Amino acid sequence: MDLGLYLHLPFCKSKCHYCDFNSYPLRDDYQLSSYISALYSEIAIYSQKLKNITIKTIYLGGGTPSILSGDSIYNILNFCKNSFKIDKNAEITIEVNPGTLDKKKTKRLNEAGINRLSLGAQSFNDSLLKKLGRIHTAQDIIDSYYKARESGFNNINIDIMFALPDQTLIDFRNTMKKAISLKLDHLSLYNLTIEKGTIFFESFKEGKLNLPTEDEEYDMYSWAINFLEKNGFEHYEISNFARPSKRSIHNQIYWYNQPYLGIGAGACSFINRYRYMNFKDPSRYIKEVENGKLPVDKGEKLSLRKRMAETVILNLRTKEGVVYQKFYNRFKVKMDEIFNQQVDKLVGLGLLRKDNYKIQLTKKGLFIANNVFREFVD
Repeated sequence: MDLGLYLHLPFCKSKCHYCDFNSYPLRDDYQLSSYISALYSEIAIYSQKLKNITIKTIYLGGGTPSILSGDSIYNILNFCKNSFKIDKNAEITIEVNPGTLDKKKTKRLNEAGINRLSLGAQSFNDSLLKKLGRIHTAQDIIDSYYKARESGFNNINIDIMFALPDQTLIDFRNTMKKAISLKLDHLSLYNLTIEKGTIFFESFKEGKLNLPTEDEEYDMYSWAINFLEKNGFEHYEISNFARPSKRSIHNQIYWYNQPYLGIGAGACSFINRYRYMNFKDPSRYIKEVENGKLPVDKGEKLSLRKRMAETVILNLRTKEGVVYQKFYNRFKVKMDEIFNQQVDKLVGLGLLRKDNYKIQLTKKGLFIANNVFREFVD
């Protein structure tokens, strides 16, 4: 069985104002060393538990994995390579925050076998970066990008956010143009969502966030799609754009509902029709692993109906959409026998289009995809 491997490193220098990820400001080196020891232990447990698997991708996410030293990252990946069978052509990605890279670290990342960087830029406007609670500047993004290029990285993604407080369409266009001028390989584009438990949520409740209107948000997204496609990017997933042959292999594992193993606090796994999640709190996670247990908090065996629905929802995120033959090959039932009513309704609303081979989101459907997805949830 082929798997994607996700390693969660939940620590960062400070919490961004919009962030509801499982991340925590790093307290001290002891906390970090204890956590890394627990990662090793969990990896060791799975190396004995999961036989006959091949890891085809590795993704280090967070948090800010790049706040670790180059040697720590090297050692973690080396431990993975000694514990699992890793595909010789495996895509190995690390999330990097601008300002956390230097030449020594980028060289060490290269030596560790990392062949893809994902740079958390978000914006090239210093004022907006400050409002987001980011600790880097636009110049830090540019410097980090070129350090990575000089160190031999030829597959670099940049994350950009839109619909930010006080952001105008002109400002967003300027950020996108600056990003493209770097000759990057991949761009991930996310609209700001206001999540409970964040600083922005409290500001929003108090009426202190000046957010773009829904029409302005649509204009930003629509303009970005056209702009990126004109500049040689393929819009292959709702939020993702790639140069030829530069799609994210790891993320496609999620979108095509294939198996993956998550290691670390709050990491999720999907193996043998069973989906489960580790304890989110790093202290609880460490304690469970130190006691020789898998740190699983909760999980469920997915029913056939749920697996079919999730496959439809995840596949619809992609440019390809849901291909009828692939659906049949996987579940041995025709898709229109299960979801004909939902599809016809969404086609009638102009949110889906269908032909004899597949269904896909329309441009209108792309913008309100979550409304489409809800139709397939019982």
